[in-house]
Amino acid sequence: MFLEELFDRKFVDAVLNEWHKTMMDLPAGFRQAYEMGLVSSAQMVKFLAINARPTTSRFISRTLPQGMSRAFIGRMLADPAFLYRLILEEAATIGSSVWWEVKNRKDRIKQEWDLALMNVLTVAACNALVVWSLAPCRSYGNTFRFDLQNTLQKLPNNIFERSYPLREFDLQKRIHSLFYKAAELCIVGLTAGAVQGSLSNFLASRKKEKLSVTIPSMSTNALGYGAFLGLYANLRYQLLCGFDQAMVNHFDVIGVALFFSTALRVLNVQLGERSRLAWLGVEVDPLVQSDDLLKAYNRPSEDGTRSSSKWFISKNAIVSGLGLLGIRQGNAESAANEEMRAPKSRRKRIVRKKVTASSA
Repeated sequence: MFLEELFDRKFVDAVLNEWHKTMMDLPAGFRQAYEMGLVSSAQMVKFLAINARPTTSRFISRTLPQGMSRAFIGRMLADPAFLYRLILEEAATIGSSVWWEVKNRKDRIKQEWDLALMNVLTVAACNALVVWSLAPCRSYGNTFRFDLQNTLQKLPNNIFERSYPLREFDLQKRIHSLFYKAAELCIVGLTAGAVQGSLSNFLASRKKEKLSVTIPSMSTNALGYGAFLGLYANLRYQLLCGFDQAMVNHFDVIGVALFFSTALRVLNVQLGERSRLAWLGVEVDPLVQSDDLLKAYNRPSEDGTRSSSKWFISKNAIVSGLGLLGIRQGNAESAANEEMRAPKSRRKRIVRKKVTASSA
């Protein structure tokens, strides 16, 4: 392991001294966890690497609201490559979705750019929420008023998340987490699908020409997105989180683990994009997209006369057809050849001479 979890206080203090920091430089929540002995040396290194110097992660954590900032830092502590994975997923998702829209809408993309943009934004937002929701997180939590909130807070984000102090994940909690995340993502999909379906149908009603891609109704779109995120996407990304953790534990070099994770995530995005279209029932209209068929109807007459000369009926086909009628093909061919080869006979002119009696 390239970052070992050591919860001994002297190792954590050694990390603080190395970064020229003290306990008072830590945020209130993180300082409380440090005093309780819940912060390991590896977590302290990750936290200081984010906040002790100007980095992209520190800029994002300070830009977000307090609740989201704590959640973001917790995910970075659990997985230092979380930001990289999130950016990779978004880039692959947007690229795959834009490529599909351009490929299937073709020349209609100029008239239907608003519908294509709506689809791309919805897919990107849903993918970001799935990655954020299922990413492992180090959180020592807040105390809520209701017991149900406290119970849900103690569940892991995915079924393969590792246990840590004050968060022991047994098999029952992991199974509960699977169903809880399925319900949570299903609600997200229903909401996103309803909003996107209503806006897409409104924009489609203002189009005068026939659309190149079918648009499902609002209810179909909402139910399709809800089932897709809650069932299919949830299961895929649960397994993907387990694969990431297995790669990190198996390889000592983090670059090798990131390479395999990147390759699998790109393939996962491609599979998810094709599956999403099938779950939503989105299809391409063949009549609108058949440019070759439209060109065939609009050909000039000269091309028609030129191409008509290329069409002919082979004599062999006729002869083979005669064979089906019981006529021997060999006799028919020989008779036809003899007729073609035999020259026309010319009638000889017979001249008769008159013989007189005197000559006899």
